[in-house]
Amino acid sequence: MAIGKILAIDDEKHIRHLIESEFSIEGFAVTTAGSAETGLRRFEEDHFDVVFLDIKLPEMDGIEALKRLKQKSSATDIIMITGHGDIASAVTSMKLGARDYVTKPFKLDELLTLTKQTVADRKRCDAGPAHKAGAICRTQSNVVRCPSPAMAEVYAAVERVAPKNVSVLIQGETGVGKDVLASHIHQRSARHQEAFVVLDCGLLNQNLAESELYGHRKGAFSGAGERKLGLVELSHHGTLFLDEIGNIDLNLQKKFLRFIETGRFRRVGETKENQVDTRLILATNVDLYDAVQKGQLRQDLLYRMDVFSITIPPLRRRRDDIPVLAAKMVEVYSDGGADRDISGEAMEILCQYDWPGNIRELRSVITKALIFGDTDVISACDLPRHVTANRKLSGRKPKTLEEMEKNHIIAVLAETAGNQSKAAELLGINRKTLYKKIQKYKIFS
Repeated sequence: MAIGKILAIDDEKHIRHLIESEFSIEGFAVTTAGSAETGLRRFEEDHFDVVFLDIKLPEMDGIEALKRLKQKSSATDIIMITGHGDIASAVTSMKLGARDYVTKPFKLDELLTLTKQTVADRKRCDAGPAHKAGAICRTQSNVVRCPSPAMAEVYAAVERVAPKNVSVLIQGETGVGKDVLASHIHQRSARHQEAFVVLDCGLLNQNLAESELYGHRKGAFSGAGERKLGLVELSHHGTLFLDEIGNIDLNLQKKFLRFIETGRFRRVGETKENQVDTRLILATNVDLYDAVQKGQLRQDLLYRMDVFSITIPPLRRRRDDIPVLAAKMVEVYSDGGADRDISGEAMEILCQYDWPGNIRELRSVITKALIFGDTDVISACDLPRHVTANRKLSGRKPKTLEEMEKNHIIAVLAETAGNQSKAAELLGINRKTLYKKIQKYKIFS
């Protein structure tokens, strides 16, 4: 049995042949297509774990093909293939949901490693709701405490609103971590032991939107062979997180407004009303007031959603957070390599780059540097060209990660007035680990 099914969409015949031959040897089942149109047909005919998608394609380009693929199946992981001169399109593709990208001429071992990692990640996921626009989670918060003043305001807002049973609107650019903050709010609430239900409205099939949200009775429409509970009902007593709420269809907005106001809904095909007790957290990367002006969003719906608003600043406006985030990513993605590190020069370059894809792009860069770096220290040469292109090294000796960690611990201890239990909680570590770090850095000596 194949270890994974791949669809390679590229107009260059020799690349399709190379991928098919090499990946077949590694145990993958490979299907190829020379155009986006052919690839979309192949995609409808079969299920694929990973799609390789060239950005530069004749007629329909890779960006448009990516949008259509994601509409058909949000679960399939897509790796974009681009040239060095088209990094902007690669970043755009990641904002649209691509998992990663490689640049031509790419190394087969690089693409193979990314693919194996992707398939392994998929196998660790729940095979149920993860294959739809919605998912049900009972997860611990994995928010990383950042030191910037801008994020301090965000954390303060979370502490105020998390215990209260009110709707929250999270705003910010794609990739800033709105989903992570939403999960954190749920974990800090009285509902933390109940389900945290996620629906990506940007991936919602408009024809089945009501069924996805509210469920349906058996036989309600063609293909409804069994009674189905919607995500609204599954979030009863818990939290319903609606990501990219600005994309919700106009035809659905009136019914959704009534649900927000009353907590009542009808399953598709039924007349009986049901009542749920759920908390709403909404997220968007668009200006909702502008969407109202354009006729894309009902004004009364906006007023109901915008009860308590939190805006997450883009990474380029909080560069002090980059070292902390990068260090945490090294820890998480180094596959058990506790001694992995980032050189001072590389860290300085990371802090200068503007990160149009925000934290999601930073995670991609760090992950690939860890995979393909030859040493235990990520150096400037391990970073992609578009990140290093405009570097302006200061000439000073950059701070080490240990210095940054020490300063961050000092700042959090100051914030908690020396309360080590509270500081450990904010830092995301246990008190014993914090105590060891305090001793190591001689913070109170």
